[in-house]
Amino acid sequence: MGTPVWMPPTDTERRLCEATARGDVMGQVAALAGEDLYLVAPQPGQDPLPVYDDPVVGGTCLPVLTRGMLPPWQPQQFFDRVSVEELAQDWPNDKWQLAVNPGTPSAAYLMATPAHRASWLQARAHFGVRPGGLLTTLATGPLHGPPAQGLACGAPLAVHHSVPWNELGTVFLDHASDAQTLREQWSVTDPVSFQERLEQLLGGGFLPAETEAALRARRNGDAAEQEAAEVPELVTRYEERFRTDGLLPADGRVGSVLALDLAHAVNLVRRGLGARLCAPPQAEQAVQRAGALAREAYDSWEAYAAGYALGRMLAFDNGWFGAPYAEALHVHRVLTQDPASPWRGLAFA
Repeated sequence: MGTPVWMPPTDTERRLCEATARGDVMGQVAALAGEDLYLVAPQPGQDPLPVYDDPVVGGTCLPVLTRGMLPPWQPQQFFDRVSVEELAQDWPNDKWQLAVNPGTPSAAYLMATPAHRASWLQARAHFGVRPGGLLTTLATGPLHGPPAQGLACGAPLAVHHSVPWNELGTVFLDHASDAQTLREQWSVTDPVSFQERLEQLLGGGFLPAETEAALRARRNGDAAEQEAAEVPELVTRYEERFRTDGLLPADGRVGSVLALDLAHAVNLVRRGLGARLCAPPQAEQAVQRAGALAREAYDSWEAYAAGYALGRMLAFDNGWFGAPYAEALHVHRVLTQDPASPWRGLAFA
């Protein structure tokens, strides 16, 4: 049996490998310029920078990892996000080199003299920060089956942040920001509050209850319930706009906004992993529950997508059709039209 061909986990590693293979130093820098890089955080008592002597270059290197090359989740191993700009501005020793993904098939080594660091800054200024709204797939992440289906329920928020949609790993963004977001947006500070908030989201605890009841009654054709809970006029305004913009078919209506809470539940789980408030087995079980609940409430990714969009509009736009609407429309189009999208490639049921 031959040696398996290594596949770059994301487009970043692919571009880096291609530049390295052709000896293109500026191509290496270009591949990294807009990306987040990850520097291992020191444990108590360790040196603040994890420098080492690398036999490949015969000198001292500071190692960083690209997103796709982060190691599997470990309870006490954390990473800080850095950029080439930050590294260039705070580089501690002109004789050191930057080792990107050392010891892996996507390894690259960059000289870090003042002149070289100036080129990093130029590349960063030229390419800019990696924008939000990008669909990214991790080749080494789940692509089929219940884990992938559950993670696909959180894909809108993954696209919003331009992180891989199918990753249950070491970080969502990074340990510090994952913990901060959980604390500030969800009042989650420990495993107990994490589990409580997760159960609330999986149970639709943050939905507008009357609106959700009215949508389900209309979907189910229950006349008595429809009379008791009328669909708000704001909902029908959004549905009309959705039909115009392609978020709903010509005769389509939204049957539930549970998708918003389910997407947030998947996002909460991924940040919980990053903040070390849950472990991978618990996380995988939770995202699979999200997928199962989505299949109970919807019959297709298109219906789920419309439910997510309406839920987000009711929570963040309130009839203005402003920036939140434009963002939701972009994410919807990415996930429903890009051939690489899980909403195109994964069966819903």
